[in-house]
Amino acid sequence: MSQDQERLAGDVLLGLAHDGRLVLDAAEAEARVAELRRTLAYGYALLADPDYTGPEDRLREILDELPKYVEAFQQATKSFTPR
Repeated sequence: MSQDQERLAGDVLLGLAHDGRLVLDAAEAEARVAELRRTLAYGYALLADPDYTGPEDRLREILDELPKYVEAFQQATKSFTPR
């Protein structure tokens, strides 16, 4: 698979959730989504910090990918059936 065709982790998680293969109960999904949103806020704060000297391009790539995780975890609760 070429680099242009490589599926990123967020795309993979979305596909799994869409297919019903990633399934979480609502409480677990909500906890993961909350953590991801905190991570996004922290990442954007880093980018806004004029003293940040880390790898800005890589951080932007990660911040672009994390909303897909949020969506996947939200979709994953729709397939959950308690046993």
